[in-house]
Amino acid sequence: MSLELSDEQEPTDQTAGPLAYALLLFMGVAWGLAISLAKLAGNHGGHPVGMALWQVCTSGSMLLALSLVMRPRRRPGPGILRFSLVCGGFGVTFPAIALFWTAIYLPAGVVALAFASMPLFTYLLSVLFGVEEGERRRLLGVVVGLAAIALLVLPDEALPEPGLAPWVLLGVAASISMSFENFYAGGYRPPNSSSIQLSCGRQLGAVLYLTPIALLTGTTIPILEPWGVLQWAATGTGVTAGAAYTVLLHVIRTSGPVFASQTAYIITIAGVGWGMVLFGERHSAYIWITLGLTLAAIALVKPRQASER
Repeated sequence: MSLELSDEQEPTDQTAGPLAYALLLFMGVAWGLAISLAKLAGNHGGHPVGMALWQVCTSGSMLLALSLVMRPRRRPGPGILRFSLVCGGFGVTFPAIALFWTAIYLPAGVVALAFASMPLFTYLLSVLFGVEEGERRRLLGVVVGLAAIALLVLPDEALPEPGLAPWVLLGVAASISMSFENFYAGGYRPPNSSSIQLSCGRQLGAVLYLTPIALLTGTTIPILEPWGVLQWAATGTGVTAGAAYTVLLHVIRTSGPVFASQTAYIITIAGVGWGMVLFGERHSAYIWITLGLTLAAIALVKPRQASER
């Protein structure tokens, strides 16, 4: 998830009204639900590659329709195609496969915590490559976030079963991959391109990667047979992710990226909450401490508003 603006004038959080807060809540709850839907699809026999392909086809179709409605005469140029392939690989293909794979083995709440580290690594990459300065408060957030990950994978009592730590690290690797996409998108966004167009392009770029992999491995989800929980749950992940991303673009445009970035808190809490509601998940004290540390890390890493600087 990258927070970008296509307008020349960046709005501030001061423009956020009740509707913006409602949309912020919707985004977080929807993305948190997508994690549990991914687990539900995996529990009913879906393969991570096939489920990832189904998800991006669903969300990509939604965004393509929206893109055609908003800008029906605009054709993608080479810059947009290159952007779509890079972001479709690092920001969608690998993270989508990792999401479905980790959801098979881990509680939905733990998956949410593993993926919540993306803002931390996005900022760390920006510092390492000289895009942003190393601010002490935000660097402390990175340290707190790394401590949360360590608390999740090192103690044997943290996870429900021994040997699950590698799956947590797969989720963290996916977060690093999405962080690279955010970093790339911030520096190589094609000129004269809309956020809707780029969002659609990254999904369709992932379709190009996932389709041959799914066909070669025979992991596609049957579409013509009667639909069951697998098909509906996989569709749900695409619909919720596509709807949430579309709302995100609107909130960025109207209330600013700093305000929109606060959805990270809600996604993390909602991911844990949906797992408890839908699967009856109960967590160890380590998980709850990790949740607290993760929320604290996100708060520290979040950039200040211009008026606060």
